[in-house]
Amino acid sequence: TAVDVGGAGWTNFQHFKDQVIDRSQTRILAFVNIVGDGMSGLPEQNINDMDPRMTALTANRFNEIVGVKIAHYRGDNWRETIRRTVEAGERAGIPVMVDFGGGRPSIEELFMELLRPGDIFTHVYHPGPHKEPVVDANGRVKPFVFDAEEKGILFDVGHGGGSFYFAHAIPSVEQGLLPYSISTDIHTGSMNDGMKDQANVMSKFLNMGLSLQDVILRSTWNPAKAIQREDLGQLGVGAEADIAVFNILNGNYGFVDSRGYKMDGSQKIDIELTLRAGEIVWDLNGRSSENWEEAPVNPE
Repeated sequence: TAVDVGGAGWTNFQHFKDQVIDRSQTRILAFVNIVGDGMSGLPEQNINDMDPRMTALTANRFNEIVGVKIAHYRGDNWRETIRRTVEAGERAGIPVMVDFGGGRPSIEELFMELLRPGDIFTHVYHPGPHKEPVVDANGRVKPFVFDAEEKGILFDVGHGGGSFYFAHAIPSVEQGLLPYSISTDIHTGSMNDGMKDQANVMSKFLNMGLSLQDVILRSTWNPAKAIQREDLGQLGVGAEADIAVFNILNGNYGFVDSRGYKMDGSQKIDIELTLRAGEIVWDLNGRSSENWEEAPVNPE
């Protein structure tokens, strides 16, 4: 399962469903953007296009919508953008995710006054300078961040191409600020830069001291709970057989953050096999195949 976070808004979600969701073998869920035109650049600054009522109606219309997203707003009226996003989430009964854009608005006010328990703050290890980071100039996690975590705010990695910095992530993890969910923010820039893919991001946290079980939890079951889809992210009786099989490789590895800085590591998660709804869709080393010696000389 992949979750698109805010690509489409209420005016173009049907197009996104037709062109992407309905054509994908991967299960695609989505946060709908509070901006009607979605994540299309300049219109993301248009508060007049942030319609809580239409956004909620769209969310209630499509089963694939699991949340509301606000991102990239850089103006002074940021409180109104959050208010409208939360209103849409309340109307639809779903969480919201915030990418706090620019302009360095107050994350303490965001966490403690504007967001609800179960709402999600992504790019938690973002270094700034256009966003207020969760750590201070000495690398100490700001005390109110732990208060927000206790309140129920969920912190998401959202690695991306510019939103993950070891100098913030490693001290935060050492001080106990772990991500509720480990995610990629995958796009052409991030997949060809330090992020690479989900397994690589998971490997970073494995080498930052999290246990394998904790890394898996924060990549599967926790994200499923965050989007209120507890039918996913687990392998209980009756669950759909969406399964990843992987190796833990031991060696000398390097992992790069979104600023180009490297962390050395000794372990790496390597995906061997994946199943979607019980069917094999990826098999790196042919583990599900018969040996070539079993093949007929002249196949029909």
